[in-house]
Amino acid sequence: MAVSVAAGLGLLTAVSGCGAGALTQTAQQASAVNGYSGRIGDITVRDASIAFAGQGNSGQVYLAGQTAELNLALVNVGDTEDTLVSVSSPVAASAKIEGEAVIAGGRLVQVGNDDAQADAHSLADRTISVQLVGLNQPIKPGLNYPVTFTFKKAGALTANLPVGYPTGALAERK
Repeated sequence: MAVSVAAGLGLLTAVSGCGAGALTQTAQQASAVNGYSGRIGDITVRDASIAFAGQGNSGQVYLAGQTAELNLALVNVGDTEDTLVSVSSPVAASAKIEGEAVIAGGRLVQVGNDDAQADAHSLADRTISVQLVGLNQPIKPGLNYPVTFTFKKAGALTANLPVGYPTGALAERK
């Protein structure tokens, strides 16, 4: 009996093998974060999206001519500060940056603020606003829209931003 148990364990070990050095199925998968994530130089853009607005029942989140707010986080993984100097997109006439767009070394700057009202006050000193002004086409959920972020030191990063998820009553399932 001991011989058959040992043989069974030996066979089990041979069949299961070791996965060291093998390419895992998830090695090349993107994280399950809702928005765009990317990096240029020492600046990482995380969870970037076009803020959801409107009623969601028209198939359009923003109409042509309107202004769209962006939500994202900018992280400077380097030691020296950098500055978000401009934002542009082929879907808008222009873009507007409001607030102090300097990202100190080793720091995070929140762009937009879709947090609860109670949290808005505590984030106020490190939050900026970025808006796409004069949209030249409707913005629809489920599609991605190109937006270029230009930093003083890191350079330009073009990101394909999705529309964010609705909040409040629209987000509740009935």
